[in-house]
Amino acid sequence: MNNQIKEDIISRLKEMSENPTVQIKRLAIGTLLSLLAMLALVLTSDLELQWLFYILSIILVVGVVYAIPGYIGIWVWRMKDTLFKK
Repeated sequence: MNNQIKEDIISRLKEMSENPTVQIKRLAIGTLLSLLAMLALVLTSDLELQWLFYILSIILVVGVVYAIPGYIGIWVWRMKDTLFKK
């Protein structure tokens, strides 16, 4: 990988590790959104409306994608002593 790309990734991870409360909020919002979409999918499965299924599936994917950086940020915050040793 290019050195500039590596430096950008490391600086982004360091930035994520500096504020864990933001990452926890992001993880909680994404997880809640995903859970609500899953619950709606289960509750509306008898209706067999294809457009509703696709909308809820997209909301589910958006919730998961939104939560992933929060999870990574919390993991980096916990591992920052190991990851960013000089």
